[in-house]
Amino acid sequence: MSRFELGFKSSDLPVTLKDCCYENDTCASFYFRVNDQYYKLWVDHKDKAQREDPENPRYTVCKAINEGDETSPEIYTDYEVADLFQTEEASSMIRFVSEMH
Repeated sequence: MSRFELGFKSSDLPVTLKDCCYENDTCASFYFRVNDQYYKLWVDHKDKAQREDPENPRYTVCKAINEGDETSPEIYTDYEVADLFQTEEASSMIRFVSEMH
């Protein structure tokens, strides 16, 4: 799924994660959908020393927008909305996403 150690299995989540990483990204990113709303999940390195910003939490969930269409989605972070959830713990992120569903 990704070159990063995610700290969880995608099957732990009640949503389908779509990998949207680019080769030059400093952390992994995925998008998923709940009802008609898209979201992005950012997964940073487990080792804080490897993160671009060691102060950033490992897991971040944020709202996203589709600038494409249903056939060819182009999902981007919605920077007009604050991050919905941030944590270091995979179990907390899994619980948050599960409660969204």
